[in-house]
Amino acid sequence: MSAPGLKSHFVFATTFAYSHVPSIIHLSLSLLRHAPDLCISIIMHKNNEKPATQLAEAGAGEGGKDNAITQQTRDRLQFWPVGEDTQWNDTKSAFMTMVFKSGEAYAGILATHAPWPVPSVFIYDITSFFYVSVKMKVEENFPHITPPKSVGYIPYNMGETMLLGGSEENGSFRWVDAELPKEGVATPDLSKLVDPVTGAVVPLDTKEHEKLISAYRKCVTESHRLVNLPGYSPFYVFERWGNEIDWTELDQIGWFSYLTGYQACVQAPELFISCFPSSVIEKETLAAARADPILSRNGTRQLIEFECYERKPTGNWGEGVKEFLDRHQEKEVAYVSFGTIVNAGFGLPTLFAVLTLKKIPFIYACGNQKSSLPEEIRAILAEGEEKGLCIAPDWVDQIAILHHESVGCFVSHCGANSTVEAIAAGVPIISWGRIDDQVLLASLVHSKKIGIELLQHRSGYVKGHEVAHRKGVVMQATPEALRAELKEAFDRIRGPEGDKMRERLRIIDDEIKSKREGEWVENVQKFGQYGRA
Repeated sequence: MSAPGLKSHFVFATTFAYSHVPSIIHLSLSLLRHAPDLCISIIMHKNNEKPATQLAEAGAGEGGKDNAITQQTRDRLQFWPVGEDTQWNDTKSAFMTMVFKSGEAYAGILATHAPWPVPSVFIYDITSFFYVSVKMKVEENFPHITPPKSVGYIPYNMGETMLLGGSEENGSFRWVDAELPKEGVATPDLSKLVDPVTGAVVPLDTKEHEKLISAYRKCVTESHRLVNLPGYSPFYVFERWGNEIDWTELDQIGWFSYLTGYQACVQAPELFISCFPSSVIEKETLAAARADPILSRNGTRQLIEFECYERKPTGNWGEGVKEFLDRHQEKEVAYVSFGTIVNAGFGLPTLFAVLTLKKIPFIYACGNQKSSLPEEIRAILAEGEEKGLCIAPDWVDQIAILHHESVGCFVSHCGANSTVEAIAAGVPIISWGRIDDQVLLASLVHSKKIGIELLQHRSGYVKGHEVAHRKGVVMQATPEALRAELKEAFDRIRGPEGDKMRERLRIIDDEIKSKREGEWVENVQKFGQYGRA
């Protein structure tokens, strides 16, 4: 028997990274508010349970005072944690835990769903491509239920989706598999490199896979093939990897298996949904994705965009943060953050040296890793804190910081969440994109003139090569080149050019707000009825 009044049950399956989770929490709360007969279960890594619970309990500020999330609404949202708490940056084991154990959570939902209805819709983060097989295998053990409809959730910009899963005519990486040698190269069985119980990773045998590694390097990280994504500046394939690569590591060589899995995954769902504001900041890309023969399944599969949810401050700014900001003048402070998984490369000392030289006060968000920072970095930060030039808390409320009037620019890795949050706050971005979708968004920030893309922090094969979208700019990847690039960027953003960037950001944010109050709400209301008989 279902609980009285409940007629539909959605299951969300997230990835291990918490940065992907808040949008799903926001969307779930919005769906529950607009569909009072709906209940939602969310599968997530154990690491994410506590912050997700806090976000849900706070109601995330959804709907303003008149439509705030009530406890009755919150009771229709349930979390199913997978695995055990691990170190925040232990991404390999966290990912593999989700691969091996997320099926147990889904089976638990199907077996103990009462008094809620049998799940009718299964929505999964497409970066965790394994959910396609997990869903099918678990449902084989429940032959008495009708399998829930399959929906793919796109957690980031549409350019990244097109690049990984679209058609070759729209710039996709689908050519990679065809260009790899078919003979004399033994692809490692990645499942045998991970302990399914502990998630411990066994390093690859470099000698055994020497031919494979050589083939991969030539195919991608050393490839000068030009990529043209609709709505984005052209770039060479090697530009996607602005870091040193250890080819004995699973997460490096495993990228090729990930790409194959991702491309298979996008074939499966009956519908795609997204909470990234592609229709505002990458309109041409979204139009191409909706017409792409693979993503749209030759025009038979929809791609629905939902509300880009307005993030609200939590009230806890971080130790000493608000006091530091209040001491400074308007647009004076630089905010520096490289996301949860920090990979800034060799450039952090240079960045801090330039900020110190130019006497620019700054906040560095350490991402809960201050104690493990290199001694050189900790010494620089300690000296800056002693002089009152900077503050470097382990944790900060990024939303609150960006909306403070003393913040003049945001030095960012250009993750999807950070980019959207900077737009909402009207803060110009100095983009420090290193890998993956960061590189795309960094170039988009630059081309839309809402910030400045840095290049000289990148390393690895890119060193000594010219970038495709900024002719004449060669990536020297030296502290000296980065120092000059940083000085110029800060001067430009702190001058009249920065004011023009802020005006462009305001126009973009106004369009986002307009959609948030109209089209996106209507889409949520309609999707709340999806999958019903």
